[in-house]
Amino acid sequence: MNGPLLRRHHPILLAVAFLLFATVSIADSNDLGCQQEPGDRFFWLERGFCDLPMHGPDRANGVVIWNHGISGTRQSWMAPAPPVLRLLQHRGWDVIMLKRHHSAETENTLYRTVQRTLEEVATFKKAGYRKIVLAGQSFGGYVTLEAVDSSPTIDAAIALSPGVRAQGATGRLDPSIIERILQRVTVGRLALVLPKDDALFGYQERGARAEAILSRRSLPYLLVDETSGISSHGGGVTGRFALQYGACLAEFLANTTLPTRRFQCQQTADPWPVVRELLLPPASDSLNLVRDSTALPESVRPLIGIRWGLLEDTIVLVAPVVAEQPGKLRLMYRSTGISGGVFDATTTGGVIRMVLPNKSTITLKPDRDGTLTWSAADGSRSLNTELRIGRED
Repeated sequence: MNGPLLRRHHPILLAVAFLLFATVSIADSNDLGCQQEPGDRFFWLERGFCDLPMHGPDRANGVVIWNHGISGTRQSWMAPAPPVLRLLQHRGWDVIMLKRHHSAETENTLYRTVQRTLEEVATFKKAGYRKIVLAGQSFGGYVTLEAVDSSPTIDAAIALSPGVRAQGATGRLDPSIIERILQRVTVGRLALVLPKDDALFGYQERGARAEAILSRRSLPYLLVDETSGISSHGGGVTGRFALQYGACLAEFLANTTLPTRRFQCQQTADPWPVVRELLLPPASDSLNLVRDSTALPESVRPLIGIRWGLLEDTIVLVAPVVAEQPGKLRLMYRSTGISGGVFDATTTGGVIRMVLPNKSTITLKPDRDGTLTWSAADGSRSLNTELRIGRED
């Protein structure tokens, strides 16, 4: 995550970087398919959610350009867009991910990524998108802030646990770099997420310092800090964050009359609409739910219908679906942690069990509104949650 600030680089480095790596821009390619292989490219674009329709520049609220984090030699580009952006896609935004090949990360990665981000900003504006939002997590959050610091015409920025190591430093990230940007950055509105217990920042409390800076600025901002119930460096990319703050973030971006002060989130009385947008398949896909309880063994008939819960920071959703073969049991299982689907299940001892493709096990019990237990494939760990009843509306 090391990298000098943008303003310390000479522009010639950009030209060198572009000669070394092939790039694909929306201006010269319509290939925005998901799960692409990078090949010899350093940068490429993908749709955030290939199972959801794109709105297009004429109908969308705007476009969100997402920058992922960086994890040394690991393939960070394989990480999906966070659930909160799926909620924004449902609510009228187009989400595009700017991906980077981990094998080509260098000390110039920050500069090159900021420049490529700004290049895409110009391209999407030329395509007709009314609003441009930059978003990112960790290193991607830092890229987002550096980009809006370099181009003050961007409509909004979303920075989740943003950070970078000081030049030449190792170990913990340096929060002062971000704080200096907050003192000067000019952007239409800023959403900043600083979770509790962020180990990469040595568990420092960053929210109070950010609030002291932003409260003195003439800038609409949404600050989700250590008091929010969101924790860990990756807390902003979890289902829990999308459930608790997704609707608030959507309102923050859509509101046309924001005062130049801190935006206050309103508590959502009914979380089901958010769960439905995050986890139910698109309307064109038939759920084919079991609607007659007698189709299930008597001991598990109370589990008919849609149910959801939180497994730590992951939202899960389950529902019995009609099986093609009589006497068979099938369950729809979807989560904000892994891709879902419909799987074979069995009933033994008054519970429903299902094995997921990764060999972990889901067990449903008809206690109260239902309970769900997830067990690791090797049996080393299990998580439990009480389920809530969902609706098909």
